[in-house]
Amino acid sequence: MSSTDILILDDEPHLLDWLVEYIEAKNYRATFAVNVAEAMKALNSQVAFRMMILDLNVPAPGEYFSLLKSRGHTYESFRGLYVAEQARNMGYRGRQVIVYSVHDIEEVRLVTDRLGATYITKGRPRAFKAEIDHVLSFDPSTHNA
Repeated sequence: MSSTDILILDDEPHLLDWLVEYIEAKNYRATFAVNVAEAMKALNSQVAFRMMILDLNVPAPGEYFSLLKSRGHTYESFRGLYVAEQARNMGYRGRQVIVYSVHDIEEVRLVTDRLGATYITKGRPRAFKAEIDHVLSFDPSTHNA
């Protein structure tokens, strides 16, 4: 049986009421993180998330800022990519990881393609909902992703 928890990383959760309503209507629970440190704490908890929805432009406090700076421009600028990469390294399947940004950025697309994660541009709620439905339509414990 899969988890009903969905991790959402966004530093402006008040703008995502529509997303929370959509997720809850499907009988899932939204767990919010507003920065990289909170998202990593959630990933390292005992919760097995059904999926992750990760904003790319979020704060990275303290040690994470230094770590991301050492990883180069892409990770320093688009900090949500680090959380996506760590989720994949922890065994989450690519289909379980959705990253989004206001802009369609080629360097981000290259990283998400390498990770096997989905990259969606903000402002496209139909595409966003369709991708969420697509992810929730499979059981990550039995399907290849």
